[in-house]
Amino acid sequence: MKLFVLLFLTLAHLGTAHADITLVREGKAQAVIIVPEGLSKHVQKSAAQLTGGAMSVPLAAVELADYLRKVSGARPVIATETQKGVEAASRIYIGHCKANADLAVQPEEFVVRTKGKDLHICGGDAGPGGMICQGTLYGVYDFIERELGVRWLFPGEHGEVVPRRSTITIPDLDRHEQPRIEKRKVRNQAVTREDTFAPVLKQWGIAMEAWKAAQGPEATGAWFRRMRLGARIEIEGGHAYAGWWEKYGKEHPEWFALQPDGTRTQQPVRERLCKSNPALWDEIARVRIAEFQADPSKRMASLAPNDGGANKWCMCAACRALDPADAPKLLNDRSLIDPATKLPFAEYPALTDRVFTFFNEIAKRVRREMPDRDLVAYAYSVYRTPPVKLGPLEPNLIIGYVGLDPADIKAWSRIAPRLYLRPNDLGPAIDLGMPRNNAVQLAEAVKFAVEHKAIGFDFDNCHGNWSAHGLDYYVLCKALWNPALDVRATIADYCRAAYGPAAVPMQRYHDRLEKISDQVRADSQLVAKSPHAARLRRYYSDEALTALESEIVAAKNAVNRSKDPDVHATARIEMAAESVRYARLVTALLEVAHDKKSPLFTERLAAVEAFLKTKVLTPELAPLHSHRYLRMALAYAEREVE
Repeated sequence: MKLFVLLFLTLAHLGTAHADITLVREGKAQAVIIVPEGLSKHVQKSAAQLTGGAMSVPLAAVELADYLRKVSGARPVIATETQKGVEAASRIYIGHCKANADLAVQPEEFVVRTKGKDLHICGGDAGPGGMICQGTLYGVYDFIERELGVRWLFPGEHGEVVPRRSTITIPDLDRHEQPRIEKRKVRNQAVTREDTFAPVLKQWGIAMEAWKAAQGPEATGAWFRRMRLGARIEIEGGHAYAGWWEKYGKEHPEWFALQPDGTRTQQPVRERLCKSNPALWDEIARVRIAEFQADPSKRMASLAPNDGGANKWCMCAACRALDPADAPKLLNDRSLIDPATKLPFAEYPALTDRVFTFFNEIAKRVRREMPDRDLVAYAYSVYRTPPVKLGPLEPNLIIGYVGLDPADIKAWSRIAPRLYLRPNDLGPAIDLGMPRNNAVQLAEAVKFAVEHKAIGFDFDNCHGNWSAHGLDYYVLCKALWNPALDVRATIADYCRAAYGPAAVPMQRYHDRLEKISDQVRADSQLVAKSPHAARLRRYYSDEALTALESEIVAAKNAVNRSKDPDVHATARIEMAAESVRYARLVTALLEVAHDKKSPLFTERLAAVEAFLKTKVLTPELAPLHSHRYLRMALAYAEREVE
């Protein structure tokens, strides 16, 4: 009897098990991609946002078809559910087809599931207030990475890894994911500061339009999209009071910061406010409530102050009374002027208690009228450290902390209902664009912040230095999607995909860079806008650079010994080699940076600039941004004290 029951259960299981599905066999498509009838306005708007143009079919279907072709040589037909004359052994249902109606998904969540001989990929494509989300597209990218083995390392022809095979067979699948982090942003800022860079480009004989075409969103934007950066909430945290002096200054000058000249006159557009004025709190709350009432889809608004420009912080008695004497001290800050001396205070308490009293009072007023709406307030600049006296913040506040300091994040999490991190840590401010490896530190910072109430991230200063900082960008994006990822395994996978037979020496290369980067971050004096930039030579020493070069030589040899050398792996190794060559040039320049009048300084500076000029139209080194920070370092180098 027991044997009969066991046999019955085994046969029942076999009867319900799904066989593998073959999508492509020997270079011929065995499946058709099915999309919903017509494109809704929501899907059309989504496509326009992502690609900058109109599309006749969903982008998710196009991407899947394109990568099936890249892998196998066969591009499946894309058809609608009711289209006649489309026959195939299997169907791939993409998005909100009728066949996917039973796949319940939340915003940004996706489901990848096989049923019989068909594959279903569907995701949550709409968020609160009609916000556009990309759940279906993320499901397609997940499938392309996991089932097809594709990797997107960086933008450009050498940044994509596509394993080739003529037959594509997938197993039984049933998975769904939603990113824990509700907003994941890395700013694509390769093309910025056009006015600053225009003279340099002119001097180097490179057309502005050529630079923008090579580095702009059309050339690089797909990488950011494929790394599944996106959001299901809007976090609006920009400067909130531009134009307020023009609007209110004549009638209510008392709402604005008292200036060193005894007036409250502001220089637009970065006016500063008198944070202690209750009537101002009332007016800001009234304006925000009116905005919410006028637009029911608007879920969030900013309270963030303007960066002040020439305007100084208010030093009226009421504002100063909100600054605790035992707050962390700010030293010689030029925005904090002593009314008695008209000079910057040698030492003054951080303004966090003052500024967050202002935020809290406005939030209380808004919450009474609109309890389901949120307000964003930054912890930044002279109000970045946690407050000393102020207790728990209003529940409708989201605090945008500018930085990654774990001690500050932990302290803010004790009083803030939710955190939103807006770090500036991806640029070349410290390393001047030389090669680095902060990947583990960035991933661990993301995980720590999520464990301490972070719901979103907005990383600034991704300037497109793919040869020297590309691993940082890649691992960061992976951590933003999955804060619990195995960072070491992710780096190993990157090396395997990028370098093939040279994965082992290039893993050692990145390990060596990690040690250098850890030392650089630990040196508190290393800031480009200081006289200490030449201290970089301590860490990017001749010995350290020689060790990096030895790993690159070993990597090149490993590729050359393989039966079928991969030209893309060779190109990626050469990119690493060029970043080390740049480090050689920079450290040689910093060695003589104290003597700008010497012929050697002129010669070495010319060598650096000539080298950077050759990289402007490539994905290497973010040369204009690296050049800018190098110039900042040189401006201070004469005061270097070893």
